[in-house]
Amino acid sequence: MFVFIWLIVCLSTNKGALGGETYCQTTDYCVTLTNNTAEAGLCAVIPCSFTSPFKPEHIIWYKCDEIRCSNSHLVFHSDKNNENVKVGFRGRVSLLEPDVTQKNCSIMINDLKESDFGSYQLRVEGYELSDKFTYTVKKTTLSLSDLNKKAQSDDSSTD
Repeated sequence: MFVFIWLIVCLSTNKGALGGETYCQTTDYCVTLTNNTAEAGLCAVIPCSFTSPFKPEHIIWYKCDEIRCSNSHLVFHSDKNNENVKVGFRGRVSLLEPDVTQKNCSIMINDLKESDFGSYQLRVEGYELSDKFTYTVKKTTLSLSDLNKKAQSDDSSTD
């Protein structure tokens, strides 16, 4: 029950969390993403689904800097061995659907920090060495909500 309530709270902190737009690089490789807004200290759900011609084995997410998304920016890997995940993200990012064959790449980021806000990119890997694809056609953006800042400024105006 606690997990269900927690998920509802997370979803309610995201604008447009249940909708999304589909972007295709080729006919076989499409990703459905939305941009999200959340408040630091809470959690955020990044809704995501994808298509690929191969059966997925791993879901990988990168946080992008201004120039690129790369292995040094790894924030989530569905493999049990997460030693290459950036230290600040370890244990805070999880898949909503652990069965990656369902092609649901939605992630939840807990205990949001200001450094978590920015662009994220998806990569999917399959069982064969050739079964790898990075969805570069679209990144999703996680933005900082000003709700907390506005509430604080409203409180200070009553003094």
